[in-house]
Amino acid sequence: MMNTKSGNIILRFAIIYFVIVLGFVCIVGRIWNIQHAEKNNWIALSDSLRKINKEYEIEASRGNIYSDNGQLLASSVPEYYLYIDFRTSSLRADTGKLFRKNIDSLAYCLSAKFKDRTKSEYKAYLTKGYKDSIRNYPIYKKKVSYTDYKEIKAFPLFREGSRSGFIAKERVKRVKPYGTLGAITIGDLFGEKNKGAKYGIEASYDSLLRGKPGKAHIERRAGANILVSDQEPEDGADITSTLNIEMQDLADKALREKLISLDAEWGCAVLMEVETGQVKACVNLKKYAEDDYREMESIVLRTHLEPGSTFKIPAMMAALEDGITNVYETVDCGDGVWKFSEKVTISDHNTGKNANGVIPVTQAIVRSSNVGMAKIIYNGYKENPQKYVDRLEKMGVGMPMDVGFKGAVKASVSKKKNDPSWLVSAGYGYSVDMPVLYTLAFYNAIANNGKMMQPYFIKEIKKNGMVEKAFEPVVLKNSICSSNTLSIIKEMMLQVVEDPEHGTGKPVKSDYVRIAGKTGTARYDYKNKGEKLKYQVSFCGFFPYENPKYSCIVFIRNPKSVGEPGGGYMAGPVFKEIAERVMALESRFAVDKYVSDSARVIKPVVAVGNTNQKKQVIDFLNKSSKEKNIFDWNNLSTESKNDFEIPYKNDNNAVPSVVGMGLKDAIYLLETSGLKVRTTGRGRVKSQSIASGIALQKGAIIYLVLE
Repeated sequence: MMNTKSGNIILRFAIIYFVIVLGFVCIVGRIWNIQHAEKNNWIALSDSLRKINKEYEIEASRGNIYSDNGQLLASSVPEYYLYIDFRTSSLRADTGKLFRKNIDSLAYCLSAKFKDRTKSEYKAYLTKGYKDSIRNYPIYKKKVSYTDYKEIKAFPLFREGSRSGFIAKERVKRVKPYGTLGAITIGDLFGEKNKGAKYGIEASYDSLLRGKPGKAHIERRAGANILVSDQEPEDGADITSTLNIEMQDLADKALREKLISLDAEWGCAVLMEVETGQVKACVNLKKYAEDDYREMESIVLRTHLEPGSTFKIPAMMAALEDGITNVYETVDCGDGVWKFSEKVTISDHNTGKNANGVIPVTQAIVRSSNVGMAKIIYNGYKENPQKYVDRLEKMGVGMPMDVGFKGAVKASVSKKKNDPSWLVSAGYGYSVDMPVLYTLAFYNAIANNGKMMQPYFIKEIKKNGMVEKAFEPVVLKNSICSSNTLSIIKEMMLQVVEDPEHGTGKPVKSDYVRIAGKTGTARYDYKNKGEKLKYQVSFCGFFPYENPKYSCIVFIRNPKSVGEPGGGYMAGPVFKEIAERVMALESRFAVDKYVSDSARVIKPVVAVGNTNQKKQVIDFLNKSSKEKNIFDWNNLSTESKNDFEIPYKNDNNAVPSVVGMGLKDAIYLLETSGLKVRTTGRGRVKSQSIASGIALQKGAIIYLVLE
């Protein structure tokens, strides 16, 4: 009996054991099946449950644009819209304990930061969002800077990270530290997200600057939205331009003042390095309102032009090269009027009693005689007009150039070569199409001993700090003419400026630098039969004459001032000012070679400006500095001959003081503060229309008087 019971117990135990083992095997088998056979299915299900959207694009950081010496011309600055996700589970846990614990201190901090609501108003505003369980509830209606974002991120509640529901949506703003200087050449972007480039370097090199976006998705983890990266973005390349910001500044100011005084329609100026073809300054100014000129379109790169008398230089060069004339011959300009045909009459600016009469061939350039040049070219090439065209092309006049910009116009000098009257007008700058940059390139070749260089605007492209491509000077033509002809042309251009009696460029003569060039004056509405004739005036040349370093062209459209239009006294003074100021920038001397007068004690005068830059000068001079507070921009005063002091701080929410600053620093400081700057005068800032310390209103116009 006992054996039977004992056997039953063992049997039942065995059955139970078998069932347990079988269950364990099934569990293990199921685990293995989930981990291996069904792994991908479960991962996909997990991802589908976590992912709020399948794919999200991560914008790459757009590359910066720099000047030739590394000064920042355009950069991307992040800005942020701030939100709270009130559906975050941690905010709603324990009946909102986390929210209720921090709401008072958070409301206080937000009120103190933004000053748009009181503490109680902020508390009521946030509490409403919490009660309504709104997902993307705006904290502040405007964008904030990265610095502000970092500060706000440390506020009560938000410092809890993802548990707080705090969300920052980044938007990138493209900024230009030097405001409108070179704005058209640098370029601009469309819209807040910078999805497209409009013009300039930004447009022409957009694919390099933009980089490649990354990929990511948003997942729901621990009750919060988390951005999970799938592919990191590839940041855009940095571009170093050939522009020099100091030269750009002085060229802009010289042209702007002249345009205002002439009440002109628009004007442009280009400064180029003779040896390399690097464009150091490129100014495009168009009238926007009374006494207000702005960079609005690319005149230099996109405007077709009949050059007028500046084309007399290549015309004369062609005649000399082909033996049509020589420096020993004369040309009869008569009474200054030549009726070529029933439809074509050519006139000099000197007529009647002041007519040129019979003059040496060289004086046709010096006096800028339309009649003289028309007769030389027509009489020399009338039997074979194609010979003139061939010679111009052989010299490189209007030859194709790749200046690195999309949409840049091309030159054309032979549209009507079979028309005899074309020879006449082409002799003094009509019926040919020579955009500004093409005229400058040819004149630059004269300065460069006949070697024609391609103008270019980009020095190098960098990726992650490493140079990926460096742009070298490109020679378009090794020699535009014989050395003998070149010497003759150079001397003519010098006499245009230095001939005290007949030179049309007399106003360009400088006491500081020798300038050679040619004036240009041309009607551009010659089909108009009315009394109000429209002209464009120009001056193109190079400096210093003995060892040319820079070539420059100044072009002004439709000057409305009283008096006969003329390139010499309208465009010429702008050229002269640019030349003198550029050479002043080039002048460098070592102060340690001079012995100081120990009997004379002079307190150093330090101008208003950037603190760090001035401290570098102070340190270089081995002077001590007593610093109360150091801020980015301030006025420095002296306590004694050896001590420097920084006495006050500028309030970021108030209009800064720029009295005493140079124009470049003043524009930078005011425009980065959100103000629009208008200027009159020359020199340092004497007064400002909005007093310093007044509450800052972004977008307001401030007028500066310089002296």
